[in-house]
Amino acid sequence: MTADCAWLWWVPIALWPALELLRQAAAWRALRAMPAFLASDDLASDDRANDDHATRFDGVDVLQPIRSGDATLAETLGASLRTLGARGAMLHWLIDSDDAVAADTVRAIVDAHPALRARVDVSEHPPCPPAINPKLFKLDRALARCTGDAVLVLDDDARMPAATLDALLAALHDSRNDAPTISTALPIYLPAKGIGARLLARFVNDNAALTYLPPRLRGDTPTINGMAWAMRRDALTAIGGFAPRLRHLTDDLAMAQAALAGGGRIEQRHEPVWMRTALPDLRAYLRQMHRWMLFARLLLRTQPWPARLRIALGQGLPTALPLVATTTLAVAPSWPGAIAFALGALAHLFGRRALQRACAGEAARIEPLSSLLVALLLPLHLLHALLDARIRWREHRYRVLANDRFEELP
Repeated sequence: MTADCAWLWWVPIALWPALELLRQAAAWRALRAMPAFLASDDLASDDRANDDHATRFDGVDVLQPIRSGDATLAETLGASLRTLGARGAMLHWLIDSDDAVAADTVRAIVDAHPALRARVDVSEHPPCPPAINPKLFKLDRALARCTGDAVLVLDDDARMPAATLDALLAALHDSRNDAPTISTALPIYLPAKGIGARLLARFVNDNAALTYLPPRLRGDTPTINGMAWAMRRDALTAIGGFAPRLRHLTDDLAMAQAALAGGGRIEQRHEPVWMRTALPDLRAYLRQMHRWMLFARLLLRTQPWPARLRIALGQGLPTALPLVATTTLAVAPSWPGAIAFALGALAHLFGRRALQRACAGEAARIEPLSSLLVALLLPLHLLHALLDARIRWREHRYRVLANDRFEELP
């Protein structure tokens, strides 16, 4: 390339800080435009002085499908009982009939909290039939046991602060009475042991606000995260509950589409739901990322072409830029290119930390090496999902053809 055209090498590098700042600006606009249901300091603590402390969440059914295997399971479920059950919520712990470890775990938790025994409903469920979503299978069977006004679906590795649940319930109360609205929290991962768990946490913490908040500006949020979401029980019943979606592999996408098809909307909140997932090794991290990227591919396929193009330009292109910029600078090093690269890296690290801090408070932190490594690996995870439609979920292996078409593999 001639000297006159050498500047072209700087273009993909300079695009990184430019698009990064544009994405962050959109997230900040969405954050500032979001209705404030709570005082900001309420999120710093699960306690709030009021006269109805023990009945604060009276009328809320918390559905938690449980499967053993996570070393922090007992700690997390105990926290849910103390935070939500002690404030009046009814916790439905859904275990598999063949999972003796989970049964022993929940029994020990209930025995350790005798005063809260009445706030837990433990139910055992038979093995999931073939071609049925295991999580939705248990949720569907448990829905009939719910009697409250609101239903919260909460993963067994998720901790819901009381203030976050207040915000989700307020969002439902604020919605139109005839709309099947879903309110959902922003996932924030807590530190866990092992490099795989640290990389997974970094991926979520760096990308959650940028992914989930900006669609609020257009009013066309296409999906939810399945870790923590709430609906009014009558609205959930009006869209058929969980039964019509049993053959959908991605439960969050299925429920979001059902609510939107019913004329409803998704109320994405910025308040955090705390996650901690134990991953034994890097292979477990790779499997988890592959599953999430394949689910993202399924979401993209459900969108009309204008939305696909918008997602590709607004999410796909910026995702590729850190790797493209790194490769370009290695191939054609230059001082202008190095400066643009440094600006991109600084915007990535400090800008995303500022967004996380606005949503999660003091839990936000900067981890330069893991953050940049995750950014470089992300395009490769996406490519893997495009080339390989097989995933492993718990003890099951599936070949995924569409959200409602998948087959179990031996």
